[in-house]
Amino acid sequence: MENTALVISYLVFLVLYLLFSAAGIYHLWRFGYSGDLSKFIIFTYSIISIIIIVASFVFLGFNFFGG
Repeated sequence: MENTALVISYLVFLVLYLLFSAAGIYHLWRFGYSGDLSKFIIFTYSIISIIIIVASFVFLGFNFFGG
């Protein structure tokens, strides 16, 4: 029961995280200067975020399904 609440709260967190990340990336893409590595920062942020989210899914999967 407590694992289900953890997964649901994590999914809510992911939705909010994706919304705020999309807004941040949009503003950096739209209003960032081309000479200040905006595209590199967007790429780096996206890769690091994906790695952390995948790792957390693996961690939650092992805890939730007992693997």
